[in-house]
Amino acid sequence: MNNRNRILVILSILVIFIAAGFSIFFYNKEHRVKENKQEVQELEKEVIKIDDFKKKLEEAEIEVEDETENTECNLIGASEGVSYKISDNEIQVYRFDFDKPDELTVANLKKAQEEGKVAIPSFNNVEIKVLYNKGLILVNFEDHPDQEKIVEIFNNL
Repeated sequence: MNNRNRILVILSILVIFIAAGFSIFFYNKEHRVKENKQEVQELEKEVIKIDDFKKKLEEAEIEVEDETENTECNLIGASEGVSYKISDNEIQVYRFDFDKPDELTVANLKKAQEEGKVAIPSFNNVEIKVLYNKGLILVNFEDHPDQEKIVEIFNNL
């Protein structure tokens, strides 16, 4: 076998290994996405909207003085978020999309349900305390002067 044929054989073997590596990589990635989606669906029970919470607050005569959309919701894997100013203090509510099977969403949904916390990976994985209910999490409620009423309304959605 001459040098040219050897080089062709070696190149053919390399191409086969590279193709096999890509196939394994994409299979594993697709498999992880499917596993995450299945895990999210197992977590899913009943989903409510953030506005449902606001309506219940208003029905209980808790005045929402200001409402601001939170654009940083993606930091925890949530699909949307809102800050409500109530009695001169802010609380935040975030909603998770159960059709979004990325790892951050799945991990924080699970952590919120099981531990009452979510992690923020972009801030050294700092964890914040939350209340979870039907796809929503409530944040920054602990020191609020209306904590008991707000938590009761949130838990009874």
